[in-house]
Amino acid sequence: MLKRRTLLSSFAAAGLLGTAAACSPSGGGDSGSGGEGGGSDAGGSSGGDKGTLTFRLWDENAVAAYEESFATFTEQSGWNVSIDVVPWADYWTRLPLDVASGDAADVYWMNSANYVLYKDSGDLLDINEVVPDGASQWEKAVVDLYSRDGGLWGVPQIWDSIAVFYNKALVEEAGVDPSALAFDPAADTDSLRDAGRKLTVDGEGRHPGEDGFDVDSRAQFGFNSQADRQAIIGPMLASNGAQWQDEDVYTFASPEGIEAFQYMADLINVENIAPSAADTNENGDFTRDLFTQGKLALFQSGPYNLLPVSDGVADSFEWALAAPVAGPDGAKSLVHGVVAVGNAKADDEQQAGIAELLTWLGSKDGQLPLAEQGVSFPGHVDAQDAYIEFWKGKGVDVSVFVEAAKNPAEADTGARANAGLTAAMPIFQEVFIGRLSAADGIPQAQEEGNAAMAE
Repeated sequence: MLKRRTLLSSFAAAGLLGTAAACSPSGGGDSGSGGEGGGSDAGGSSGGDKGTLTFRLWDENAVAAYEESFATFTEQSGWNVSIDVVPWADYWTRLPLDVASGDAADVYWMNSANYVLYKDSGDLLDINEVVPDGASQWEKAVVDLYSRDGGLWGVPQIWDSIAVFYNKALVEEAGVDPSALAFDPAADTDSLRDAGRKLTVDGEGRHPGEDGFDVDSRAQFGFNSQADRQAIIGPMLASNGAQWQDEDVYTFASPEGIEAFQYMADLINVENIAPSAADTNENGDFTRDLFTQGKLALFQSGPYNLLPVSDGVADSFEWALAAPVAGPDGAKSLVHGVVAVGNAKADDEQQAGIAELLTWLGSKDGQLPLAEQGVSFPGHVDAQDAYIEFWKGKGVDVSVFVEAAKNPAEADTGARANAGLTAAMPIFQEVFIGRLSAADGIPQAQEEGNAAMAE
């Protein structure tokens, strides 16, 4: 299982997109497109007689699974694969340098917030031409995310969606059904707010709304409303009928969007069932840590937090998963995916091998090590049961994430998606902390985000 946001999300802890980047892949050997410098040479496969392909990713925790996969690939194809790890903190500044100099890896990891820039520059192979029957075998939400202008611009590798982690003892004691959580900003109350009040207690055991309740002495919280684009903002906006963007232009400042943002902020500042944004704006993992400490009952998040929660909770209490909180338009889940892209500008002698490697990376057998070693949900639908079995062995049913991915909210796409969200997120945080109303702040966030994307 890979680390939290380094694996899938384009965002830092508070939901901001990463902006740093990486260097040339480890070159040498007989690779036709590897650079002379790079991240760490993390191994790969050997013994082939056709040459060496380079493969770049940003998380060393996936290397062992890829080494297992590539060993079989080399046996079958004759191509060796050299794995190059460039840390997330450097990945997105060094990648454009490598692409510009011709030193990009033959195949490399890509996320949805950045691929359009490289696609528009002609740097990526159209996967529909490389693996014509591939799209039907892969997770549809990820295929849709990387489909643009009639092409598919990456082979889905791993993905995540959103669900609610819940503390079994706390919800049972409070009489809360975590599978029936719903919100409605237009209603006086709803099952999420009712559950949150039952699950939030101050130092004297009082709940929000009771006489003497002391918000500053809260010892237990109900829900993790916070300025988190993937786990909270995206799902709740879509569940309230709001649209995130139209093509590459933000449209979230609609009446439905403003209403949803104010609702999320009010869970913190009016209902008092979520931790202060003064804490969560500074540390996106603050609520995860509260959950593992037994101080947060309902934690909406993704598979990227399965291992941290499992390790953090250990044997201190029992926990399980439920569907994401539903809104007037049902339950929506923001789906993020990482794809493997093919270098369209690699040397001609590499192109046959690149096509073979992309085909292998899109196959069930090529992805099974990612699932069996617990890296993440694999892109190939037929390999997903292996990941479910991995977590079943730990006593956790993660199939809820598969169901959640069938009704996705909009993810960030576009050549300047990073810049847009980077401009908008600080204003979102001001709304969540209560210094701006949604009516004032969200139109401003949309305007500044769109201006940043238009530069």
